[in-house]
Amino acid sequence: MKESLSSLDLTAAVKDLQALIGGHIDKVYHPSLDHLVLAVRMPGEGRSYIHFHVGAWLYVSGKGGEMPQQPSDFAMMLRKRITNAKITGIRQQGFERIAVIELEKEGRFDLVLELFADGNAILVKDGTIVQPLTSHTWKHRDVRARKAFMFPPPVPDPSTLTEDEFLGILRASDTDLVRTLATKFNTGGRYSEEICARTGSDKNSKASVADKATAKALLNAIRSLKKDVLTQGKGYVVRKSGSLEDVVPVELTIYKGIEAEVFPTFSEAVERYVSGMPAPVKEDKRERTIELERLKRKLAQQESAIMRLQDEGREMQIIGDFIFANYEDVAKILTAAKSAQAKSKPIKDTPGFVSFDPKTSILKARVKTAVLSLDTNEGIEGNARRYYESAKKSRRKLEGAINALKDARKDLDKLEAGGGTSESTAKAKHKPTKRFWFERFRWFISSEGAIVLGGKDAKSNDMLVKKHLEAGDRYAHADVHGAPSVVVKMKEGVTEKTLLEACEFAVATSKAWNAKIGAAAGYWVLPEQVSKTPQSGEHLAKGAFVIRGRRNYSDKLTIKLGVGEIEFEGSRKIMCGPESAVKALAQKYVIIRPGRVDKNAFAKRLSDAFEVPIEELQSVLPPGDIEVVEQSEVSISSQET
Repeated sequence: MKESLSSLDLTAAVKDLQALIGGHIDKVYHPSLDHLVLAVRMPGEGRSYIHFHVGAWLYVSGKGGEMPQQPSDFAMMLRKRITNAKITGIRQQGFERIAVIELEKEGRFDLVLELFADGNAILVKDGTIVQPLTSHTWKHRDVRARKAFMFPPPVPDPSTLTEDEFLGILRASDTDLVRTLATKFNTGGRYSEEICARTGSDKNSKASVADKATAKALLNAIRSLKKDVLTQGKGYVVRKSGSLEDVVPVELTIYKGIEAEVFPTFSEAVERYVSGMPAPVKEDKRERTIELERLKRKLAQQESAIMRLQDEGREMQIIGDFIFANYEDVAKILTAAKSAQAKSKPIKDTPGFVSFDPKTSILKARVKTAVLSLDTNEGIEGNARRYYESAKKSRRKLEGAINALKDARKDLDKLEAGGGTSESTAKAKHKPTKRFWFERFRWFISSEGAIVLGGKDAKSNDMLVKKHLEAGDRYAHADVHGAPSVVVKMKEGVTEKTLLEACEFAVATSKAWNAKIGAAAGYWVLPEQVSKTPQSGEHLAKGAFVIRGRRNYSDKLTIKLGVGEIEFEGSRKIMCGPESAVKALAQKYVIIRPGRVDKNAFAKRLSDAFEVPIEELQSVLPPGDIEVVEQSEVSISSQET
């Protein structure tokens, strides 16, 4: 079942939207976080509505739907700036899953609608971001208010590629033909299969072995398919066994003989498809309902993760290629930056300068249409390698996510076919969740997505710092005897909020828990401040470290933790961490503090509530007795029975 529009679908959607050029924005609605509606007033024709389901769907309709009484902050911001704005153009950015609505009102506005990854809606005025629906900081772009707006690095557009360029991309691929077409050229899985079917190519063959004749046929098939999308102007909702399967703007060979409903426009077909997508089925048996909802939620998250990893891997690969394609320009920037650093001159005079972080030596510089993050300590090859390594990492994660998705689909099919939860299944021993590398330590995922690790004893404290504390990370500790070493694996977008959570974690997993004190202080420092070398004449115990220089303190940290069910890389995990992190990532959780209930007895009750082996709970719970202070979607009491 299709979950979002591909680039070719978006071409058809944008074609339908051309009819709205010359109209004026009458109202902006935001019925839900992932649904934006623009009411467009057309001279003498009444209202039309642009529906944007963030990261998924875009279509024009004659119906607006039910709207909330109170507009969101984002809707209010858009109303203030673009109400009565004239639509002067609507276009697709290259061959990307990005649509741009060009507006005129006391200046030029662009409303950028992104359908890749998690999606976004970004209002831009004269090249500067006014406000995004969601703020993000990527390696190559900073999507935040008052920042210069940049599109992601462009995906190769088959409309403009030569046959040799197309063949070169195929031969550089390390995967099969259908996946290469889907990811390198943004065609999506179904259209990639269609392109292979139209050319008689083996979709499972290695793309790298393609010859000139195959490349020419494939390129012509893509162009022909795009031409059909632009000229036919219809929409088709495909059903298999009565269930929704796909929505497409042209008839496809791969659906020959399969039931399809025809619509005058692609937008009408998309509207019917989206409105007909099945809602969660209500069941009588509570246990089966809970499991069905969990599996469906897991499937949706995994599918979203797969799309995100595909986009990330593709973008990182494209940037690496972009660096080599613009070798001379990048070389000039790096040479100028290194020269400025060596002569202690302002690095802001470097060509294309956007920003520079002296701590990491990362220079952001504009090269043609892209903003690159360049390490001034590296050369051209080293900087390209960083992006290629990121692409490989995304592809490795993608393989695991695809396998996890297959397993989840099997589980869902089995549960739906079984008609309910059997008595034997209910009594069966809980299955363990997938184990990750960091579970040899105490751990949690911060509210900003960073992995935070803590030692369990002196030996693991030593191992954690020696093997996992790297340049750019942060080290946290508590001002309490018997506190663990805590390492924050930093990533882009991580702020002081994560560092505060790390300090809270260090305090709560220290001996302060058993001492049942209400609060304690914690601090964080840079990796270079942490040393195993004591002062002359002093001795350090195993697992202890010397901290030199200024410590960044957080005082009066309440000793409290949360235990909740989260999704990590497509797998369900039970996490114990700071309250703010657990509430940010879990719907089902309990908040605990030092109390009088035996840890093991409590772990047994949590084991049944979260449906995981008791050993998993025992390994993540804090070192002492417990009291529950809050719970959400978990039926459990901390009182002894």
